[in-house]
Amino acid sequence: MPVDFSGTWNIISNVNLEGYMVALGIDFAIRKIAPMLKPQKVIKQDGDCFTIRTQTTFRSYECSFKVGEEFNEVTKGMDNRSCQTLVEWKDDKLVCVQKGEKKNRGWTHWIEGDELHLRLKAAVHYTVGRMCQKIGEDHRREFSRQVIAAIAETAVRQCVITIYNLKFDFRHAKRSTVSTEDVKLTARRSTALSIYIQNKSEELNQDQRDSKKKKNTGKRSRDTEEEESRE
Repeated sequence: MPVDFSGTWNIISNVNLEGYMVALGIDFAIRKIAPMLKPQKVIKQDGDCFTIRTQTTFRSYECSFKVGEEFNEVTKGMDNRSCQTLVEWKDDKLVCVQKGEKKNRGWTHWIEGDELHLRLKAAVHYTVGRMCQKIGEDHRREFSRQVIAAIAETAVRQCVITIYNLKFDFRHAKRSTVSTEDVKLTARRSTALSIYIQNKSEELNQDQRDSKKKKNTGKRSRDTEEEESRE
């Protein structure tokens, strides 16, 4: 048993939850309610046996399983679909694969410091689907669901490989923080990816400079107003 997940966890942030719910076909009303909820997750762990209860003021959902044993799950509280679920250990992470009507679905749980992280895999599928749709419209081509699922799976695996490479590189360098240069170095074998990361890095740096400039301009304006009012 690599990690003990037992405890009560309160959500502090989420990223792209809307995309995940759209990918699952969840209706508009629930998609608008969900981001406003502050769910609490209670995990009880006994060796490889888990009970995970997610509690909100809107609805609650409980799931019990044993690592390494496939079971039938109804995803109550989300899209209410039946799927065959398998949770396994991958190093210090709990990795779940859900087989059913929605392809390439699952989640990963891991702990960093005193924070519990949850990555929902369908969000990647949704993003890939949107990208394929745009490319298809531009080139008058159509991507099948199987192709989209395969590309999404490849993207997830590539992300995992990249993360492991980054982890190895900065540990080897005896540092605890991953920098932009580390990411660029890891992506050096792919010219297209290196160019994209470089452009995205410059874009983010420019946004930060613009934001800082606006704050400084606003501060100077307020200082000027205060000086005029004193005069």
